[in-house]
Amino acid sequence: MTTITTTKPSARPLAEPAPPEGEPRAGGRSLVGVILVGGIASLPMLMPFGLPPGPGNTGLPDLALIVVTMTALLWAATHRHPVRWPLLVPTLLTIVAGGIAAIVNDAGALTLVKDLFVLLWGVSVANLARDTGFLRPAIRSWVWIGTFYALIMIFGFLVGNDTLSGKQVDGERAMFTFGDANYASNWFICVFFIARAARVPERAWQRWTVCGILLLAEVLTGSNGGALALGVAIVAGYVFRLFREGKAHHAVAVMSLAAFAGGGGIAAVSLIDVQPYLDRAGAASPILRDSIGRTTGESTESRSTVFATTVEMIERQTHPWGIGPGHTEAAMLENQETYVREAHNDYIAAVLERGFLGGVALIVLVFALLLKCLRIARRDALAPAYARIVPRPELFGALVLVFLVSALFYETLHYRHGWAFFGLIAALDLFGRRDAAGAADREAA
Repeated sequence: MTTITTTKPSARPLAEPAPPEGEPRAGGRSLVGVILVGGIASLPMLMPFGLPPGPGNTGLPDLALIVVTMTALLWAATHRHPVRWPLLVPTLLTIVAGGIAAIVNDAGALTLVKDLFVLLWGVSVANLARDTGFLRPAIRSWVWIGTFYALIMIFGFLVGNDTLSGKQVDGERAMFTFGDANYASNWFICVFFIARAARVPERAWQRWTVCGILLLAEVLTGSNGGALALGVAIVAGYVFRLFREGKAHHAVAVMSLAAFAGGGGIAAVSLIDVQPYLDRAGAASPILRDSIGRTTGESTESRSTVFATTVEMIERQTHPWGIGPGHTEAAMLENQETYVREAHNDYIAAVLERGFLGGVALIVLVFALLLKCLRIARRDALAPAYARIVPRPELFGALVLVFLVSALFYETLHYRHGWAFFGLIAALDLFGRRDAAGAADREAA
């Protein structure tokens, strides 16, 4: 089909008009694309060059978000596209639950603003990525920029430049510009799976080189939770691929083998005293000492203490509304607990801080994400233009599992780059599927 359009020279839009649903057309490089790529590039810049975060842990990504959101709304208005709000229902539930908890406890109101900000990352990326002319460079830039950041961190670590590597003052773990090693680990894993899902770079040896760089960067963060989530997601991604190719019996065999190996490993660790081996590994390498060396001892004990304390705090609640968003550490301090920390678990934090409604909101969010991943991962589910950009969409589902597994150890479901990634999933679900014309007319879950 050939479509002829005419525009007045004096009325140049921010980007090429999007074609009718079902016939996406790549837009040219434009100011909108540059702003979107700039927003993605800003995501890790929470503590650049060691600078402390702003009020309420704000940072450069929040300033970039304001620009990206205004651009997305202006672009949608210019082309008369309805603005879609993916994941609005679970986010509103989260804000409502947090608002009630904040009113009841007179604490945590600022956290509600953060909830809105992370939602806007998803909304902005999803609406701009409906145009393949924005989706393609957004994904490619995410991979290349993420790899570049990984190289900077690795180089800084090797030459002993703590400003470039973001190395912890009291350890060897690298944090880059995140100010938190676990946050950095999740970012590099995110880039790793996006690279594999989109097959960027196109040549296999270049792609595996990029993946190797990203995995090395992840190792330098020393995140055990990140490593566990990565392993689970790699196996899950392979299983999802087998199901997508119609090899269900092979997928069941792989799952059985993985369950047997995982169960055997857990049993072996529980029966064998591994501490001497961990001590030897830690003595051989500082990065091993600060990663696998922390699987037992003080780190595990402190995490267990936090878990037990937060569960006890839930049981002591006299009302179902929670203690207030982001108020766990302050509540522990008020209660004079032996170990004062944040919840370090999204599932416990949701119920502890936002009560029963917070738990419901989290369940709805997880269900909505997994449903979107299921719809885009089905065989031949994506329209050709989108399938060429993301030929392995099942790996997006594997990446969601990274967030869900990591959420057992850290509070990952409020990461800015996570919600930008959720926006990519929403774009493929709303606009990229073969029946996207009908899907775009429905309100997002």
